[in-house]
Amino acid sequence: MTCGPFLTRRRLLQGSLGLAVAGAVGTSVTACGSRSSGTSAGWTEVTFSSVGNPATQKMFKDMIAAAQKESLDEHKIKIVWKPAPGDDWASVMLQFSSGTTADLQRIDDDRVYDLATNGKILQLDKMMLDDSMGFDLARYSPTFTTKVAVEGYQFSITPGMSANALYYNKKLFADAGLTAPTSWSDAWSWDEFDAAVRKLTKKNGRRTDVYGLQYAVNTIQPTAYGAGDTALYDNQTECGYGKPETLAAIDKQVSYIREGYSPTADVEFLPLFNAGKLAMTWQAMDVSSQISRDIDWDIMPWPKTPLFAMTKNYSRTWVIPKTTKDPQAAFLAMKALCGKAASEVMAKAQFAVPALTEVATSAAFTDHPRPKTSKVWAETLGDAGGHPVDVPFPRGPIGTALADSFVEGTNANNLMSGKLATSEYLERGRAAVNAEIKKRSWNGSKGKELLEKGGALTDPDLKVTKK
Repeated sequence: MTCGPFLTRRRLLQGSLGLAVAGAVGTSVTACGSRSSGTSAGWTEVTFSSVGNPATQKMFKDMIAAAQKESLDEHKIKIVWKPAPGDDWASVMLQFSSGTTADLQRIDDDRVYDLATNGKILQLDKMMLDDSMGFDLARYSPTFTTKVAVEGYQFSITPGMSANALYYNKKLFADAGLTAPTSWSDAWSWDEFDAAVRKLTKKNGRRTDVYGLQYAVNTIQPTAYGAGDTALYDNQTECGYGKPETLAAIDKQVSYIREGYSPTADVEFLPLFNAGKLAMTWQAMDVSSQISRDIDWDIMPWPKTPLFAMTKNYSRTWVIPKTTKDPQAAFLAMKALCGKAASEVMAKAQFAVPALTEVATSAAFTDHPRPKTSKVWAETLGDAGGHPVDVPFPRGPIGTALADSFVEGTNANNLMSGKLATSEYLERGRAAVNAEIKKRSWNGSKGKELLEKGGALTDPDLKVTKK
């Protein structure tokens, strides 16, 4: 049996672990590929894997079916669903270590940098820009190519992002005479937000009966950026968050915990919100399915703190491991799962805001009983007033040090419990990050050096973000 000209291309890709994609054939793919007994002859099989609860796994299966019908059947590419063996990202990372990952793998966005610099996943810039098989990037949100880029290079695809925003109790707002903003462009000022938090809180002596606000510690990042600060200074050689405006903004936010307007971090937010004892809570999209039907709720933006209203989204990210049997087929499968039909399934499930703009603004995403202001989610993928809504947070080893110093561990826990002064929290966090920068002799060019050392860059002069 002969397979035609695509076999040579496939062997070339396999021989170089997907490192040579120049001259890729068009999207009319016919290939022998790798197939199981359940895949017809002449079809290429691409396995796709992710962690996820039963509802998420059903959504992925429905996305696959939609993508098959929309384009993949025509190309004779069959996606085979392969649920991850565990329920967390550690199990997926073990598969990367053993070389047993699927051909197309969903992964935690914070792990993409390590996978790339360790040479475990393919650089995708050339395929993404290929005239015959690449993406029409004008149809996607700006964050599609920037949110999880590794030093500006594409090692993953982010078909959607779980937007973080403030959920609020509409009855409590009405009782307080408050009307929530419905867009990031008209977010409350810091002072307006402060007045609302205090007005919504109901105290009985030293006891708080209704909290005005609950938030996670990672809101510190959009609060700092909203004050006009950044996480790193001087070509990534010094920790940021050093402006007086940042200290003032974060201290104002933390004062809500110290003064009883917000619960401490050890208090579960969901029972409070479902009992009508919490007016506002900063959460991701998947919380919506857990809210009691007795609560009339909607979403609103985080406030300006004080310059910009910003948030920090969670990326839903997919990569192509270097162990994939057919990189080109895996890429086309990935592209199809970012297409209109599959994105509509994602939108209807409210799993994430689709990066495909036409779907993020379509009835598939907006036509739900709640939230009525779904555009508050959708707008986080773009700009408001010429400024990005989603925080452009650093990645890589210094990004990890920032998270460890400011979001995880004792420093963050003591701040969120009201035990640590904001000034000391910032001082300790900055010292820890600066120590890591010094240890690694880090600067803005070190990331590319890591990619080159790990053999990750097959096209070092080609970046989607430079187009």
